[in-house]
Amino acid sequence: MDNRPSPLPETSAANASEAERLALAEKKRRTLLNWIRVTALLFAGLFLLNQCGMSKPKAKAEIIESCVKNVPFAEKWQQDLQRRGLTDADGKLVRQYCVCVWNESLDNLNTKQIQSFASISAQERLALLGGEEAFNARDRQCIDNLK
Repeated sequence: MDNRPSPLPETSAANASEAERLALAEKKRRTLLNWIRVTALLFAGLFLLNQCGMSKPKAKAEIIESCVKNVPFAEKWQQDLQRRGLTDADGKLVRQYCVCVWNESLDNLNTKQIQSFASISAQERLALLGGEEAFNARDRQCIDNLK
């Protein structure tokens, strides 16, 4: 037989109230954690979307850096330097040239045009930059400004 005393009505009511309070606190904690997770996922998603879609300044910087890396190997670049009696051992002139050629040209384009720049044909790129004559004039001007 059970020799335990029967629980007092006050004690069982207090236990029930405490259990309800703990259950409510646990439910609030889970809700808060879920909202924190959702918020963190939204921030992570926005960050990734921002990184996938390159901004105009970032795209311009990438195009200029590509120019700086590739122009020194172009035969025309070497000939232009020789004609002017210049040397570019430290890469300062090539950076000056690339910024001159691309910065103003890309300023005239909108973000979508710049982002699609790498995926369009050479003729379409040239058309976006004002045509062959405009690009050649800008090239001559930038070569003439080298110091």
